[in-house]
Amino acid sequence: MDKISQLPDDLLIKILSLVPTKEAVAMRVLSKRWMSLWTLVPRLIFGDYPEEDDDREDEDAKASENDHCCSQFVGTLLLHKAPVLERFHLNRVSGCSASEIDLWIRIAVDRFVRDLKIRFFPKYGIIRLPSTLFRCATLETLELRKVVISEVPSRVSFQSLKTFRLLFVKYADKESFVRLISDCPVLEDLVVETCHDDNVVTFTINVPSLEKFSIRNTLQDLETENDVFVLVEANLLSVSCHAKVLESFSRLKGISLCLPEEVQYPTGIVLSQLVFLKICSCESNWMNMLMSVLQHSPKLKVLKLALNHSVTEDRKVFWTQPSCVPQCLLYHLETFKWRDYDGTDEVEKEMAIYILNNASRLVTATIYYPDLFEWERKLQMSRGSRSCKLTMG
Repeated sequence: MDKISQLPDDLLIKILSLVPTKEAVAMRVLSKRWMSLWTLVPRLIFGDYPEEDDDREDEDAKASENDHCCSQFVGTLLLHKAPVLERFHLNRVSGCSASEIDLWIRIAVDRFVRDLKIRFFPKYGIIRLPSTLFRCATLETLELRKVVISEVPSRVSFQSLKTFRLLFVKYADKESFVRLISDCPVLEDLVVETCHDDNVVTFTINVPSLEKFSIRNTLQDLETENDVFVLVEANLLSVSCHAKVLESFSRLKGISLCLPEEVQYPTGIVLSQLVFLKICSCESNWMNMLMSVLQHSPKLKVLKLALNHSVTEDRKVFWTQPSCVPQCLLYHLETFKWRDYDGTDEVEKEMAIYILNNASRLVTATIYYPDLFEWERKLQMSRGSRSCKLTMG
């Protein structure tokens, strides 16, 4: 221990940041120097959270233990002196009072917290989040789990929030969810896990910056199956959800998709407002998914294809040419771009020719691929719109 004590304060604080807060606080008994060092650790994690396969009796035992430690944690936090809190997690806080949690969150916000998690277990916790939290400019990650939110102010602003996880949350009313995400200009990752009696039937999401969207249902056999997600605008690069999530895209104006191979387009769903579509070409069935989306997007104006992820060498792309040309190709598509086009793949050639030959209103078409010789002439000849400007790169 003497050799460790000879290390500079900054390095010791980093070391303490890597151990649970309870252990970091316990190390204050080593010396006077250690007594003050733990108070400068920028990460505070209170309690732990069970894994899905934890034994139930063990969960209850740990919950009781954490309930007993709530009062001790109050004193610990009041002694803490770090000017900035990089991470502040409250796990298994079912036995703590609403006023205690309110105080802790206020302190965290005052310390410019960046990563905040409030996780109740095993029971739900009814809390009134302090108004300062809803205007926290430094918050980058926020997770609420098994929280009953009693009130959400009319004005919410998370200017730096990039990751938002709302897991088993119960809202005061159906407008609370909308207000929570109403002003998140840089939000990239949203996870929503619905639960019974969450007081929301339609989850409306209007987040242009959104790249990743995950939906889960807590109880498959209850009312959560009837939850509706309405996406107004997003820029999705990945979607983790049931296939029926595409039913929520009916009001979406722009979307980028990279869907798992097992996802199928739901029958009868029309994307009546969609004007911008970008699809990743990493899955072997991406062309059929593209055709399905085109068939149900009558007003689409911009289509972009790109390979955003690595693919296996044995991947075989396939597609079935639709019996009728999508309406958007005949009357509305104006811009077509295809990156990472493989000029040697016969299936991709068929797809490129099909789109160019049927897009009668196309204004610009840009195709990026390495071999520009014979196929450049063939693709130019197959354009459905004589006024279309074709660029090969």
